[in-house]
Amino acid sequence: MTTISKLLPVAAAAAFLGATAASAHHSFAMFDRDQEIVKTGTVQRWAFNNPHSWLYVNVKNEDGTDTLWSFEGSAPPSLVQRGITGNTMKPGDTVTFMYCPLRDGRPGGAIGWARLEDGKYINPADGGCAGNEQAINRWKGWLDKGYTSKAEAEKAEGASTN
Repeated sequence: MTTISKLLPVAAAAAFLGATAASAHHSFAMFDRDQEIVKTGTVQRWAFNNPHSWLYVNVKNEDGTDTLWSFEGSAPPSLVQRGITGNTMKPGDTVTFMYCPLRDGRPGGAIGWARLEDGKYINPADGGCAGNEQAINRWKGWLDKGYTSKAEAEKAEGASTN
């Protein structure tokens, strides 16, 4: 009985700290989820690892130089359930993707959906940005009209209904 009474406070503290860490880990506050932007680039690396996958893509700037962007995605177990593997995106592949940018302005964010070279759309999102079927279908229509940001599309659609 003495051992249990000594271990109980330690176990409670560990559970509290673990819950706090898990809660902090799953915050999406660093991403501006009100913005959705589309870019196309060349895959440099698809890091298919826990706790999050990361997509590293070189995106061409207006002056012809490249900037390496990084995008957080879901963990491999969730991705595998969606048919996404460590070989889905390979270095050199061209990918078009939608993301919610980092609030601090660095080149990166939370990935929503990605369109592979073969035209297939995938959802590597972890919740920081919408990559579900509804978001993909909305964006297919917007891409057909040439829009590359949610703000641009909503502004044009608002103007066309007035």
